[in-house]
Amino acid sequence: MPGARCQLVLCFACFLLAACNLSARSPAADSANATDSTRLPPSIEIGSPGDGDEFVLGDEILVSVLAADSIGINQVKLFVDDQIVRTVSSESLQGELAMKAILNFVPQRANLGRIALRVLAYRGAVVSPPAEVTVIVRESPAQIVATPDQPAGVPYIPNDGICRALVNVDLNFRAGPGTGYRILSVLPSGTLAPIRGRNSQHSWWQLSAEGRAGWVSGDFTTEYGDCSRVPVVAG
Repeated sequence: MPGARCQLVLCFACFLLAACNLSARSPAADSANATDSTRLPPSIEIGSPGDGDEFVLGDEILVSVLAADSIGINQVKLFVDDQIVRTVSSESLQGELAMKAILNFVPQRANLGRIALRVLAYRGAVVSPPAEVTVIVRESPAQIVATPDQPAGVPYIPNDGICRALVNVDLNFRAGPGTGYRILSVLPSGTLAPIRGRNSQHSWWQLSAEGRAGWVSGDFTTEYGDCSRVPVVAG
């Protein structure tokens, strides 16, 4: 019996030691798992255009992308044959977990033929693996073999001279021209809306969208049409 009691005490002591070791390792293991997730780079994919799509010299190419990250994407950049041509930033200082964006590029004569469109997403200095498509730039519409369908999420932009803003990223639609004003809604990337007014610094646009007037920062939009006569209006 004394021997049996000794074995029981020894087993209990081993159990306590194992439990202590487990409790000591658990926080470190949790921290390691959290750190592993932050080490993963952002991801990005191109929604449109597709490989082999054809465009005419001087006509704008709109590249739609979707980027994702576990912490927050700050920027998306578009490269044409390894040269950066467009950068779109998140409106949030913390970045976006999922960031839809439209980046525009107008091909010039140097881009005739096949060109590579490559996009990268950035979380600070951490960069995603690239996503890339190859498109063809023709000199005239008569050379186009097949006209691609209008892609989802990318608006048709009329050439009628009306001043409009294309929303490049999901963007706060506010009651006035500044970040201190109430958010009315969030306009999705790809929204195309008439510009009704501007602030005196030309930095905020008053849009007509969703059946009402509201304001967006011009840092996150692309303007089309004749905007030279847009009036200054009070916020």
